[in-house]
Amino acid sequence: MSNIFIISAPSGCGKTSLVRELCQTYSFLEQTVSYTTRTIRSGEVDGQDYHFISKDEFIENKKNNKFIESQNVYDNFYGTTYESINEILASGKDAILEIDYKGMLLIKSKIPSSQSIYILPPSVEELEKRLFDRGLDSDEVIEKRVSKAKDELKYVKFADYTVMNDNFAEATKSLKAIILNSKITPYNFC
Repeated sequence: MSNIFIISAPSGCGKTSLVRELCQTYSFLEQTVSYTTRTIRSGEVDGQDYHFISKDEFIENKKNNKFIESQNVYDNFYGTTYESINEILASGKDAILEIDYKGMLLIKSKIPSSQSIYILPPSVEELEKRLFDRGLDSDEVIEKRVSKAKDELKYVKFADYTVMNDNFAEATKSLKAIILNSKITPYNFC
């Protein structure tokens, strides 16, 4: 039986790198590719990192109930389609979703058997440093992200598991343990 894993965290906690590592390690895991209206960043590939679409296309897809979850994050729309999850599960693989806490809560309400894992930063100060160091956003956007992260961290209590990403190798090891544990099927001796 295939599983659905939801990896959630505030921006800058390392969820993208952690999910990438998991998918490279385990061939039974496949990440869903979300749709977004944000501008493509240098190095990103349409259809691989995200499906980059216009706001009008996004709204049309939402109107047609194509998204299992969708959010407005920093003035851009993001969404996961039912189809992307179903295709992965139909192939016999486990689906892994990298989404924000609102998406995590929506998916858990619609698919209670999904397993949610919340990635925590070592501290808000370290999170801010990481956002500055990655150099993707203006100071104003980073301030917004840090402020929002403080609110988002309140939702960690709704996740099935939490993993602190203060050391990438250790965080990866913890995530692997959670995922492999889900693959163990109890044997009924009776």
